[in-house]
Amino acid sequence: MRFLFINNIAQSYKWVAVWFSVLCSSLAANAQNGTYEKKASQGAYGIISLQKKGNQVTAEIFTWWNTASAQTGSYYGTGVLKNNTVVLRSEENDPGCKVSLSMVQGKIKAVYNNCSTDHLTEDFNGVYNKITDAVAGDYRVKVPKAYFYKTPNASSKLKTYVLKGDKVRLDIDRIGASKQNWLYVYFTNKAGKETSGFIPITELMRVE
Repeated sequence: MRFLFINNIAQSYKWVAVWFSVLCSSLAANAQNGTYEKKASQGAYGIISLQKKGNQVTAEIFTWWNTASAQTGSYYGTGVLKNNTVVLRSEENDPGCKVSLSMVQGKIKAVYNNCSTDHLTEDFNGVYNKITDAVAGDYRVKVPKAYFYKTPNASSKLKTYVLKGDKVRLDIDRIGASKQNWLYVYFTNKAGKETSGFIPITELMRVE
């Protein structure tokens, strides 16, 4: 009887360990979602906004060249994650452009090959650090009233606001201005008038 009791305890610990391992894997996968940034030379930078569901990856990429002509680069693609690396496929960009993203210790290592047409050069190859859990795209207001703020600071509240259910947009080129707990978003009303500003991320939910 004592042997059976000890055996049952051992089995219980085993299942707890398995459950904990699965939970940690799930949390690690979710932690990969977000936006990452790499500083390039002479003030240029690259942004990767990545969302992962299972082994399916969607990524939007933006580069700022910091030149007088205000040149930028962009890429949007999807792919399947294998061995922590995904090679993106795009229906919008140059078919010869190959974008590879590798997940390494909470960061992203990006390699762009033959992507000069999309203004993604080797200057933007390298390791990208996470700057926010948010990703580019549409968000919906989840509180009764969400005010815009001039800066990511509670003391800079503006008079303009959006209501629960309204949809706002987080553009990838504005994620750099956003902070971990604040998003710089745009709202367009039915008359076509656009309003922009910071809103606390806790007052918004991602539209899938």
